[in-house]
Amino acid sequence: MDAPPFETTAGFLARFVRPLLGGGVVEVHAPLSAADRDRMLADASALLDPELLHLRTRAAQRLVADPLLPDPGADELSLWLGLHDVLALDHPDTERVWTRDRTWRKVENETRALLAFAHPSGIAEALARHIAVGAFLALCREDHIVSGPEGEHRFIGQEPPRRRFALFGPDLRDVRRERVAWIDQTHRPPAQRLLPDIMWVSPLTSLLRPGWSPPGWSPLMAAGFLRSRGYARAVCHTWAREREWLRIGGVVAGSLLRSLSLVDEIFGSRKDPAIPGTAAAMQQAAGLVDLGEDELDLLDDTDEGGGASAGFGSVRASSAAIAALPAPALEIDPLDVGAVLGALIHLHLLKVLEFDARIGIGFGARDWAVQTFLALPLLVTALEPVLGWPLDVEGPDRALGRRWEEYREHLAGLVPRPVVDNLLATLVRRVVERQPA
Repeated sequence: MDAPPFETTAGFLARFVRPLLGGGVVEVHAPLSAADRDRMLADASALLDPELLHLRTRAAQRLVADPLLPDPGADELSLWLGLHDVLALDHPDTERVWTRDRTWRKVENETRALLAFAHPSGIAEALARHIAVGAFLALCREDHIVSGPEGEHRFIGQEPPRRRFALFGPDLRDVRRERVAWIDQTHRPPAQRLLPDIMWVSPLTSLLRPGWSPPGWSPLMAAGFLRSRGYARAVCHTWAREREWLRIGGVVAGSLLRSLSLVDEIFGSRKDPAIPGTAAAMQQAAGLVDLGEDELDLLDDTDEGGGASAGFGSVRASSAAIAALPAPALEIDPLDVGAVLGALIHLHLLKVLEFDARIGIGFGARDWAVQTFLALPLLVTALEPVLGWPLDVEGPDRALGRRWEEYREHLAGLVPRPVVDNLLATLVRRVVERQPA
């Protein structure tokens, strides 16, 4: 039986969405539009297919045991279409389809509109967005590399055409396959510019993968997850599993300070436009900012394979580049600030528990965002009225409590005292003095 056409609801779900959520090879075809979405919604019953619902639930259960998910509808379908179109815009053969820049700008605008339509309105919808966006960030691409007298030919995500090497070329049996993380590679400018829009759609993904958070992001935008015990535990353990947990903590702490407008007050006037450790070269790729060499040095990815800085830094857009959507308005609640600080302090505690809190003086001393993160355990006494004390030092946690205190003494030698004092006078007051009586 022939597979249904890709642009139909059944075809799109079977050939793109299900492999994306459940594992497998996703197919990338010509970009789809809002008109295609409307036609697919005419057969909306396919969105309630039991297999698809099971894949969504199983993916969500990797994060929380008993997830609450809304049924997929027009907004989630818009996200899936937008993710597909970003891959289509990044396809190596795009210029063979359309050669006019005006056409590609129209596709980029259409894709941005699809993504904007998918913005979540609550915790359950945000979890549904993360299922897709998290899987999107985990996509791998299989390249084929052919070696010959003229050097190597890399075929990106495709098998080499046999007719090209039929007579005098290298033997295709000797083709080398290489699997790479798609997100870490160099992308075409339209796809590059749309990456921040994807991350805006999924605040939970930005919280779990803060290194890929868009310019202007704040952890306060996802603080609702940190005020839920189950989600907070999942987020903290996800951070703790990363080898570069210090950088992750710095990104979250630095983004928090930036959103509260406290960076200059604590560290003095700073000219760097990006939070150290993030993929803020998204802005550079979109032509929005000009990062200096010192800032670019801090944008290296945590992955050993080269990472995001190579991909982002090598793409430069023209002055007519289409900017990503701006950051949404942010309402600041002291309880949300406390939830973020509590999660970051818990990350420190998890690493102490794992005997994995190894911190070099040089790394903490050069980076203001990491300094902020390292200073947080030194603020627990002042934050205790709101957050409580992380350990029962007189009970069963006595041995861990001693390690915790030794760790705090170590941090006191790493973080300049003026930084701690400034945080006590500014950030801590945002939490403690604004609580209702």
